[in-house]
Amino acid sequence: KNNPALISAEKEIQIKEEERKSAKGLRYPKGEIEVKQTFLDSPIDIGLGPLPISYEVQEKQFTKGQIKVSLPIYAGGRIDSANEVSLHRKTEAEYQRDWTYYQLVTELAQRYYGLVLASQNHEVQKLKTRLMKQHEDRAEKLFREGIIAKVELLHSQVELSKAEEEESSAFREICIIREGLNNILFENGNWEPVSKLFILQEDPPLESFTATVNDSHPALGIVNAKIKQAEVGVKAEKGNNKPTIYLFGMHEIFKDDLTLLDPTWAVGVGMNYTFFDGFQTKHKVLASKALVEKAEIMKTKVKKDLESLVIKRYEEMKKARDQWLNFQKTLELTQENLRVRRKAFEEGVTTSLEVVDAIYQH
Repeated sequence: KNNPALISAEKEIQIKEEERKSAKGLRYPKGEIEVKQTFLDSPIDIGLGPLPISYEVQEKQFTKGQIKVSLPIYAGGRIDSANEVSLHRKTEAEYQRDWTYYQLVTELAQRYYGLVLASQNHEVQKLKTRLMKQHEDRAEKLFREGIIAKVELLHSQVELSKAEEEESSAFREICIIREGLNNILFENGNWEPVSKLFILQEDPPLESFTATVNDSHPALGIVNAKIKQAEVGVKAEKGNNKPTIYLFGMHEIFKDDLTLLDPTWAVGVGMNYTFFDGFQTKHKVLASKALVEKAEIMKTKVKKDLESLVIKRYEEMKKARDQWLNFQKTLELTQENLRVRRKAFEEGVTTSLEVVDAIYQH
């Protein structure tokens, strides 16, 4: 819950919700106040025919202020489209949040069990160091007794040094992975996992995983939301070929500066219709339809990729378990091999290198 990526995804949902509310406002009346202070080069006069008399209808300086209200009655479906597309954008943001969450959970599991594995590896490296120390002690004793050459002692000492270095490296790896946990959890802690690595004794049915590849999957949900937006885009572009009808009204604030021709208030109905736009709308509709087709093709690809990924991960799981079972069978052989090599080394009939190899295999 503290991860910035997840918090950012939640904020994106909030943004889309506010945009959805904004789109709802297109259905409401629109009220404006306009105030203008005007300066003319001279007053406006109206002459009274052949008589040398004129009447001032507009002063040189005047103020006008109007309250204007308009209400759309029909917009060719464009207002409905704006509301619908804002809803689908919010849905897309919600699926994107889910996608981010599942990615973080997967990454968390990898780092968590990576720390478990790194801890076990550290224990293995400590065991190897201990075995190498035992081997080095035996080699030193056998060298003093004249059973092995000095090169065998030196070899055991070099291998002990390597084992100690690898043990130190394994510990540093734990520190690195632990910091990775701090990063994804966005907390500073000296994490010690309580869960251990485990092996599934039976495989869950493959269908239980492939069944999750449906429209509720976040990746497909995102694509579906984009398809819906593209479909609404087609309707919106078609609406540009239809007229806009609206009600309007106005009221003058500064009545003292009105001329004889200016009304104090007015109401009415208006229409706006573009009957020719150089075929722009036609091509925009075609482009929107192509966008729908593109999104549908992308959905097919994403669905197939997800299905293939499920099968790939499923087979990797089975492969890993088979390897584990084979390792268990090999362990008995390596234990016996190490015992035999140690015995032979103590009798001076084998080399330190063979003992070291047996230790590494074990």
